Amino acid sequence: MQEAWPNIIPGIPELDLPRLDPYFTKEQRNVYASGDIHADTTVTDVNTYGLAKTRFLAVRPEYSDDFLKLEIDVEIPKMLIEGNFKAEGGMGAFKLGGEGFFNISLEDIKGTWAIEGHVANDRWTIEHFLISPEIGKMQIWFSDLFNGNEELNKTALKFVNEYWPSLYRSVLPFMAEMWDAELTQISNRIFSKVSFSKTFP
Repeated sequence: MQEAWPNIIPGIPELDLPRLDPYFTKEQRNVYASGDIHADTTVTDVNTYGLAKTRFLAVRPEYSDDFLKLEIDVEIPKMLIEGNFKAEGGMGAFKLGGEGFFNISLEDIKGTWAIEGHVANDRWTIEHFLISPEIGKMQIWFSDLFNGNEELNKTALKFVNEYWPSLYRSVLPFMAEMWDAELTQISNRIFSKVSFSKTFP
């Protein structure tokens, strides 16, 4: 996988695999609600950089009764996510609302990809692509989350960058579900076009 990765990063059009670094997202809407936090956000023209530096540490396949589970331990030194956003919602007594530009810098990312699904007619159908990354460091910036109120925006930035570990833990289950849906869809576009027996001899 480590040797093949540089050939996968630019994308493989015949397998309907997009370029992975930067990975481009045209538009994505997320609705989140938990405790005092609720938000309806839409991000557009988002680029994610850093996947090219992925290091594969271990691969553990489990195959039985026509069901394959593949666990892949990975680490990524750095990632940068940037794009446009529009948000509405609230955090406790604060009302959120605004639009503009954002970026998120991540460092020391580690985790396991758990990819699983049934095999039939020499094709592997992915049912889940689960990831729950551990992050060593995160820095977040957004231009306007409070409809032009710069003081509130600065306060919010200071808060999220100081308490990001607990905020990240609270949104991780929601994010993992979203990643599962997107990565499962991308994986199935690829594996529906390749022979299982030739890919996993």
